[in-house]
Amino acid sequence: MQTIDTYLKAAKTVRDSLLDETERIIYAKENDISNLNIGQIEDSKGSDGKLLENTDTRFKGLYSMSTQLLNPKKVAGTPYDFFETGNFLGNFQVDIDSSLTKISISSTGTGAGEKASFFRGYTNLFGLDTENQSKLNYSIILPELQKFINKYL
Repeated sequence: MQTIDTYLKAAKTVRDSLLDETERIIYAKENDISNLNIGQIEDSKGSDGKLLENTDTRFKGLYSMSTQLLNPKKVAGTPYDFFETGNFLGNFQVDIDSSLTKISISSTGTGAGEKASFFRGYTNLFGLDTENQSKLNYSIILPELQKFINKYL
């Protein structure tokens, strides 16, 4: 049986370790977090919950009729699905800021030149919308934090 002093020391250890443990969880679940962002892209939704639109006027962000003729699955006038953009979807990564309180999502597969310009035109491509932020917090991070806390208390 734990004494109050032992329990308080364990509680302090947990409190002092929460941000570090959250960081560990985020990196361990990086693929799950990336898949939340990729799912949004598949649904043509941005981090702000709005339709993905390219702000660079050189790129429409919508399939053309000529593209549809080459591939009927890509219906003219619908947003790009990003599945034929080389390494883009396969190179998602999650980073945590130095305060360990914010994450950012990016891809190292955005290329250079025109390809990089194309991706930079999407200002809401990376990041999680409100629904996926909730999934991150309550379905990915919280259960792991609860296991961590239960291990000590």
